[in-house]
Amino acid sequence: MRIARPVLLCLFLASFAASAAPPAPASTPEATTAIADSTSAILQGDSDRAVAALERSPADGFIGADAGYRACMIGRYRRTTPELDTRSADDAFVRDIYATYQDYWWHALQQPSQRDALQATLYATLRKRLGDAAAGTTDMDTLEPVLQQALLDRGYHSQLGMTMPLRELMLWRKQETRYYDVELPEGRHRARVELLDGFVSRGWSGYARCGRGSNGGWATAEALYAIVPSYTEGLDSEAFRVVFLGHETQHFADQNAFPGIKPWELEYRAKLVELVQAREVSAKRLGYMVTAQSDNVDSPHTYANKRVVSDLTARLGRAPDQVGIDELQRAARELLVEDTQRRRSTASQ
Repeated sequence: MRIARPVLLCLFLASFAASAAPPAPASTPEATTAIADSTSAILQGDSDRAVAALERSPADGFIGADAGYRACMIGRYRRTTPELDTRSADDAFVRDIYATYQDYWWHALQQPSQRDALQATLYATLRKRLGDAAAGTTDMDTLEPVLQQALLDRGYHSQLGMTMPLRELMLWRKQETRYYDVELPEGRHRARVELLDGFVSRGWSGYARCGRGSNGGWATAEALYAIVPSYTEGLDSEAFRVVFLGHETQHFADQNAFPGIKPWELEYRAKLVELVQAREVSAKRLGYMVTAQSDNVDSPHTYANKRVVSDLTARLGRAPDQVGIDELQRAARELLVEDTQRRRSTASQ
């Protein structure tokens, strides 16, 4: 993982209903499973498999926002040319850059085997758009600082690099610094948090999922970066405290404590921290880990999900969603502590 690689999180949507009101219509279990399967596939960078999962389930089983998601995904990926939308940018250069990335994302999601070639095309196009400023660049890694400065000169902050498995572009206009004391299972940390808002682009995962979910933030060795619109229940919610502060501060701590740690290992440890800390959002986070899994180490989140669920099942002697929250939290803490001990033991040898 590049230190500044965005870390994928899930949205937590608040729901409010009067006690006397009838329950809102819900999608069928088959449709819900199809959405989970499509989410897992798209986070691995495979739009064909994601859409096929939705198409296998009858359209009338999808209700409300779920129906909108299905329609958008099929419409976006069953066409022959990329779907581009840059209206959120008010600068012509920024719109061109955003369109270039959307074109790259669409093709890379449609043709996973061609990612390297498509990244080369992305570099060539961006180099041309940047003109003389990019003359000394040789690849995406050397071009990105030039692009980042060009965007900043126009009033746009950006996050580039890799959010595996694709090149990233996040764009926002507003940024505020705050400090938080974060209590992790293995110690307290003082975290500098950059609160980001006024988004033009919330990255490839937002585009790939038709806005149903997107990155919630990322960590570097110096600070944490929070995508404020992802936390619809506010910055005082458990979702923000656990899924952002706990998860990302664990990344921050691990990047400094264990140089060279692999992306999926960072995710594995941070997901255990979520389960140790969460109560209100515990079932939702565990549900995501159960349904969005893969054997693809290049998809750190889905691969880490599988390892977390597998290790918890072995520790508990049954599926982690079949135990009480206290037992689940105890098992997650034990796995995290044991993993830390193994890493420290290996480092001392």
